[in-house]
Amino acid sequence: MRATSQPELANKRRDIFKIMGLISTLLLTACGGSRKTVQLPPQPIAYADTLPIERPASREVNQVSRLLQNSVGGEIGHAFSMRRMLGADHEAINVTLFDGVVNSSWFENRIGRVEMSPQEVARGPTTVGPDTSRTLRVIAGKAAGISPGFTVRDARGDTYLFKFDPRGNLHLASAAGVIASRLFHAVGYHTPEDYIVVFDSARLELDPEAEIEIFGRERPMTEDDFLAVLDLTDPLPDGRFLALASKFVPGRPLDPFLLSGVRGDDPNDYYHHQYRRELRGLYVISSWLNHVDMRYENTLDVFIDPPGYVRHYLIDFAASLGSGTIRPHNPREGKEYNFDLWPTMGRVFTLGFYKQGWEEVEFEQYHPSIGWMRAESFSPHDWKPNWPNAAFRAVTPADGYWAAKIVGAFGDAHIRAAVAEGALPNQEASDILAGILGVRRDKIVAYWYAGVTPLENAEARLTSSERGELQIAFDDLGLEAGLWESENTSYTWKLTDAYLGIDEGGQSAAVPGTRQVLEIRLGSYDSDAPSVGEAVSTGTLRVKAVRNGKRVGREASVLLRWDGAAAGYTVVGIRH
Repeated sequence: MRATSQPELANKRRDIFKIMGLISTLLLTACGGSRKTVQLPPQPIAYADTLPIERPASREVNQVSRLLQNSVGGEIGHAFSMRRMLGADHEAINVTLFDGVVNSSWFENRIGRVEMSPQEVARGPTTVGPDTSRTLRVIAGKAAGISPGFTVRDARGDTYLFKFDPRGNLHLASAAGVIASRLFHAVGYHTPEDYIVVFDSARLELDPEAEIEIFGRERPMTEDDFLAVLDLTDPLPDGRFLALASKFVPGRPLDPFLLSGVRGDDPNDYYHHQYRRELRGLYVISSWLNHVDMRYENTLDVFIDPPGYVRHYLIDFAASLGSGTIRPHNPREGKEYNFDLWPTMGRVFTLGFYKQGWEEVEFEQYHPSIGWMRAESFSPHDWKPNWPNAAFRAVTPADGYWAAKIVGAFGDAHIRAAVAEGALPNQEASDILAGILGVRRDKIVAYWYAGVTPLENAEARLTSSERGELQIAFDDLGLEAGLWESENTSYTWKLTDAYLGIDEGGQSAAVPGTRQVLEIRLGSYDSDAPSVGEAVSTGTLRVKAVRNGKRVGREASVLLRWDGAAAGYTVVGIRH
């Protein structure tokens, strides 16, 4: 009998999930009788994608071909998508009933879901860091490319990649890499242990078997090779060197992951990546941190054995914040792709007269150690990485709002603590960078909160079953964030419940404070209706915020379940 391959096993597992969902729907429909209920979608299970599997094989992906495909075919397909034109874009499919994501091999809920102190944000995933007090054995090198460096094994046996700042901009890439790594980790992504290290070059010792990569070819490495790498950066005043040391992640590296499709030989990889909320939300986080180099090559799949599953990492943040790795960022970065189809066509057909707004921007770096990134002129809605991808292109208001809530959970103290880990040369540089991140944070919250009705923590209470009076209490995060005033806010609502025979609507004015209450008269309804099963919803309350006389963003839907024994409703979900 032929053994079942990993791709076949993955497809069979996905088919089983679909069949189970169909059977559940049929059973619940059959049991519902004449009363109409709504089938709740299957819920993601935390860490379900860490089930033991065989180690997948490493893949070869043509990076140039993929970038061109995304930049041309992807952009054309997106521009002429009927779903997009009709405002019916596909929503993320790995979300919970309350619009979140569960912990997984992709993402672990941290700040915003759990309390994190500034010290915890600053610590990130780090442990003890490299031992620079003893011999640092150089075991590999890379003298060419955008970020030259070498691989070092310290006296403890831990392996690190040492990368250096460009001449004239000491701290630029190293500080950006460490600070962004801490913030991405606090958000919930898997990141390496990144450190700022200072070491004496006399501690470096060349391993006899060390090799160096030059223009894609490897040869035996010499001491002159690593001295040449050190010559590309500025030493500190005392003659020592500063570097970003990135610890090799645990497990066996496979290859980068894609921001679309699934990994065919990983049965745990069930959701297509462009439909994962944490990868769509990565657009918002990347825009906050100006991580323009968020692309295929700056990700990594690692096989964790035991127990045997694939964990997904974000790596290499040196081209974030104000750093372009080997130079400061410029106004184009964050505003236009490296190959941006429509602006390029505009320039071609106008013989170069067509210009983008960024081309008129005059800039100079704020400080040699932090480079340049937009603050007051930052626009969350039109930020672009260097290259497009399917997940970022698919972001909906609900995805953006989910990520904006996480960004908004970073207080000024959290930001300052992360910035301090970058070891910038003086307090002025630290204050400037922390201030820019605070401004960008506030702009992200304001923009993405306005795209939805930011309703959270809803509760339902039937105050009088005889008179049919229902209260729905909830938090309006827009009021909590100070984006709007309660005196200029009201809510239009509509409650439908075919199970109880309810179809009511109305409008309510907001009250001072974050917590709001809708008073709803149900009219006639079947108060003696029996309870329903846990897998269904009976009613939906749709709420839309009205700010300053204008409806703002999309409505929020509160999913309700009738509890006949308690003669009341239970909130079973919220969708934005």
